[in-house]
Amino acid sequence: MVKKVLVDSNFLFLPVSRGINIFSEVERLLNSKAEFIVLTPVFDEIKRLTLKTKKLKLRKNAIFALNLAEKLTRMDFESYGRTVDDCLVEAALKYGFIVATGDMKLRKKLRSLGVPVIYPRKSGKYLVLEGYVD
Repeated sequence: MVKKVLVDSNFLFLPVSRGINIFSEVERLLNSKAEFIVLTPVFDEIKRLTLKTKKLKLRKNAIFALNLAEKLTRMDFESYGRTVDDCLVEAALKYGFIVATGDMKLRKKLRSLGVPVIYPRKSGKYLVLEGYVD
């Protein structure tokens, strides 16, 4: 059975910043194929970084992340003035998605709500799964 994984923008930077193969590593953790989903607010957040940031390294990394995001399943999700993190929480709860993020604050919020989270270890090129996934 294919598991659905909702991806936060910072997670898509991990292949460049930490050298992590996020796709194979997630599937290894889940012991299953995964469908990677990016919400429109997450996609738009990365796109803004490619256009507006003045820092060359951040722009290059954002372009890389945007190219990855374009290959994922995109899910329309209206933000209605909410933060991207709030959209991720709402979608995860509504659809039962696993969330992949490097954001510690978001991770803690999701875990307090019972949402499984995949995140990078403090060091190395590995990811961790926290929470129950059936």
